[in-house]
Amino acid sequence: MINRIVPQLLKQLWEKAFTNPFPVTAMPDSLTEALKKSAEGEIELNMPVPVGDRFRGAIAYDRSACIGCKLCIKVCPANATEYVPGDKKIIIHNDRCCFCAQCVEVCPVKCLSSSQDYLISSYDRKANITVDTGKPVVEEADGGEQKKTVCRIDAEKCIGCTMCARGCPVQCITGQVKVPHVIDEEQCVGCGKCAEVCPKSAVSTVEVEG
Repeated sequence: MINRIVPQLLKQLWEKAFTNPFPVTAMPDSLTEALKKSAEGEIELNMPVPVGDRFRGAIAYDRSACIGCKLCIKVCPANATEYVPGDKKIIIHNDRCCFCAQCVEVCPVKCLSSSQDYLISSYDRKANITVDTGKPVVEEADGGEQKKTVCRIDAEKCIGCTMCARGCPVQCITGQVKVPHVIDEEQCVGCGKCAEVCPKSAVSTVEVEG
């Protein structure tokens, strides 16, 4: 155990700190005096750590894009997302959220995203519930080929039980009873609900050009 700790301790002697412990190189005798000297140009303050991809803020939610597939609820380890049956939408309890962003990764329609809002502490728990933050700011594409994940039915395995069509949140599956069904890949969002209910494992996910 000691042999493993020693290299880590030695590494930390030269490794740059991830955050700045103090606004100046060393802890001053008086922080107030240090701030005054900074305003007068006598000392230079360290810049705060920039916010980047390594930090996750409160989850932003575009309610209009949500299809109510409940995948975010399934992966949430903190039970922070709650389904509203009447609206077929969700609400997010920020006081429970652990900011793991698993819901962001699993959302098939990208209606969830990690924001840069970190100051969300409140004595009012109801004030910490996200109902709708609107559409996120979309960055310009880098010009590369865009791909999306869709579901596809194997006609040889499909028995036409209609369970996939009944469970599809975007109604993109068509077919008659006892006849192989077909998924409209243009409308499919790749949520996988059809694969979950299929009794014959006839549904698979594939990547296609978006």
